[in-house]
Amino acid sequence: MRNPDPFSVKDGNNRLDLAPLGFRVLFDASWVGADADAISHADEGWMRIETSPALERWETAWNRGGSSADRSIFVPDILNDPRIAIFGRADGEGFLAGFIANRSSDCVGLSNLFGRPDSEVIATAAALSSDFGDGLPVVSYSSGDELTAMMRYGFQELGPLRIWIKDL
Repeated sequence: MRNPDPFSVKDGNNRLDLAPLGFRVLFDASWVGADADAISHADEGWMRIETSPALERWETAWNRGGSSADRSIFVPDILNDPRIAIFGRADGEGFLAGFIANRSSDCVGLSNLFGRPDSEVIATAAALSSDFGDGLPVVSYSSGDELTAMMRYGFQELGPLRIWIKDL
């Protein structure tokens, strides 16, 4: 049985040539990182997602924010993992912005960021991620306008990465 969904590979150092295997470049980006002392403040109005209904609303907003997911991918059990925190800025029943913080032993990964990249969303995501990680450095990857905004808010480029995709 073949999987009808596309298959992707994150080349964490942008060193692979997967074109001969039928992959195409989905996008190029840069790894970025910020130490806690380079991160500014957190805006008001953000909440940690702690219930299944809130997670569903958050994921709906994340999908509108540019995700290519066409079905739910975040299961409610993610809310029970102490290494993961999902944050959102609510507006009525929906969310205007959000992100996921994933704590490891030496850093906090910032991912699934959505909202306006030229706003305080990035600064707040970095600050809340750092707080969640008890002051650990925050790392992520980004490109385009979002990368430019991340650089304004204390992040530094660490190296390239590339995402490849293969339609099956």
